[in-house]
Parts: sequence; structure tokens; C-alpha cells
Amino acid sequence: MSTSTLIGFLVGGLGFPTLLLGLLIYIRGGVVRLERRGLHAQGKVLRVQYPRTNKRTVYYTFRPPEGPEFQGNFQEWPPGPSERAPGSPVDVLYLEEAPHDHMAAGKGLSRRFFLIAATLLVLFASLCTHGVLQEYFAPQGQDLARTR
Repeated sequence: MSTSTLIGFLVGGLGFPTLLLGLLIYIRGGVVRLERRGLHAQGKVLRVQYPRTNKRTVYYTFRPPEGPEFQGNFQEWPPGPSERAPGSPVDVLYLEEAPHDHMAAGKGLSRRFFLIAATLLVLFASLCTHGVLQEYFAPQGQDLARTR
């Protein structure tokens, strides 16, 4: 294995999981910020979309006391027994200084999902790195024996 191939595999095996982990950290940080500092508003369901998959998309609107109306959506999967219908209430969290940052209460990236995904990404990166480095530093004689 050449050095450029080694670098390519390491960038793929470490870079991709690192980018995904960074994205997850950013999203989870926004959810935590809304859960800790967010104000509550009562919104209403505009419509519910039922695609062919086992999840549904709920579109909602809300108006903070100090500003214009905002719209958002969230996905529920699997759809629970309490069916949401247009006009039904939905609890919304938003930031006072930035009401465009909002989410339906309880619908953000959960701590449990974040920890499971982060653990799997770190495990994947570790296994990729271990495998690539083991292959790179293997004596040349072993490479020939493996192919036969």
C-alpha cells in the first residue's frame, strides 16, 4: 500500500465520521439551547403529510408575542395513537432573541440517539484506522501469503 493510498483511506475512515460527529454535535447543541433557554408558545398544526414510509411529517405554525408568525415541521415515527389533525395544538420552543430558531417541544435530537450515534461513529473510525494501519505496516511477505 502506497503512502497516498494510506492517506486516502485515513481521510475517508477518519474524516467522514468526524464530519458527521461535528454535525451531530452542532444539532444537539441547538436542541439543548432551546430546551434550556427557549420560551414556550402555543402553535397549531397546519397539515399532516403521510408518506409511504412509517413516519409522518407534521407542519405547524406559531406566533411569538413579540413578532411575526413562523412555520416549521417535524417528523413522527412511528405515528403514535394520538393522531394530530389540522388545527390541533402543538407546544413550540423558540429563542427570544432568534425566534426563527424553534422546534416542537420534545421533537429534537435526543441525548440517547446522540450518544448511540456518536459511539458508533467513533467505533467505526477506530476500526477503520486500525485496519488501514495494520495493513500498511504488515510485512510484505504476509501480503503475498494472504493472496494465495
